[in-house]
Amino acid sequence: MKKVITLALIGLLFWSCQPDPYKELGEAYSVVSGVNGTWELAAVEIEDRSFPQWETLDVTEFFTENPVSINFKSADNTYAISATSLDGLPFTSMNGQYTFDDEEYPTSMFFIDANSDTTEVSLGGLTRSIDPNLVFESLKSKCETEYARYIYTFNRN
Repeated sequence: MKKVITLALIGLLFWSCQPDPYKELGEAYSVVSGVNGTWELAAVEIEDRSFPQWETLDVTEFFTENPVSINFKSADNTYAISATSLDGLPFTSMNGQYTFDDEEYPTSMFFIDANSDTTEVSLGGLTRSIDPNLVFESLKSKCETEYARYIYTFNRN
C-alpha cells in the first residue's frame, strides 16, 4: 500500500509541475508606424574609425544651443524638422516625405524633400510605438573606406 501511495504522490508531483499554457501575445507592434509623433534630439556622438582603435566623441553640447525636434506623421509619411539650422544633421530639408527600405524589418530610412533629393540614414534599431528612443546612424566614407559614424539619439516627446 505504501508503494501505491508513494507512486501516486510522485505522479501527482510530476503532474503539478507542468508549465502553464502560453498566453496569447496579442497584436504585434508596427515598426513603421512606431516613429509617429514628435522626437527631440538628446545625444550626438561621433565614432572616429580612422584609427585601428575607434574613439567616440560626444558632441551633444553643440546641439543644446540649437534644439532639434522631428515630427513624423505616419498617416501620410511626412516629417517636419524644427531647428534653426540643419548644420551637423543628416537631413537636407526641414520637411518632406519619408519611407523605409523594408516595411516589416527596416534598417534604413529615406528622407525625400520637395526637389526629390533623397537622404538615407541607417536605423540604430527598430522603433515601436512603446519605445522611448529613435537612433539614426550616418556613416561617412572616402575612397570606399569608412572613417566616421555619426550617432543621433532622439527621445520621444
